Amino acid sequence: MKNTLTIEFAQIIIPALVAFAVVALTHIFTVRRETAIRRREQRIGYLIAAYRGLSKANNHPRLWEVADDLEQAISDIQLFGTPEQIRLAQDFGERLAKAQTAELDPLLTELRNSLRKEVGQKAVTGRILWLKVTRNK
Repeated sequence: MKNTLTIEFAQIIIPALVAFAVVALTHIFTVRRETAIRRREQRIGYLIAAYRGLSKANNHPRLWEVADDLEQAISDIQLFGTPEQIRLAQDFGERLAKAQTAELDPLLTELRNSLRKEVGQKAVTGRILWLKVTRNK
């Protein structure tokens, strides 16, 4: 009788423990996946904002008017960018500080291609077209 009870108990407990382990592991993996997705989306959001800030500053006739956007973009790239993007951002900052002028196209091209890859688009070759609309006097 005692052996029968132990076998019946084991037949109930073992599947219950396996089911609990499966549920727990599924929950852990789901939480990790969702956290990774949120981090990726946040990183992409910051880099898109940085791209827009740099685009706004690129070839701006009065750079001091968009200095806050430019500074924030460089800061965000140094926080969320790839090692290559960080290198390009720092290179841009150092050149701007030394010569009072610097080229943003290499950094913007790298950001453009990286962000396109993140959202499932192919990289684009060639230059970036900068449109400047002015009012006739």
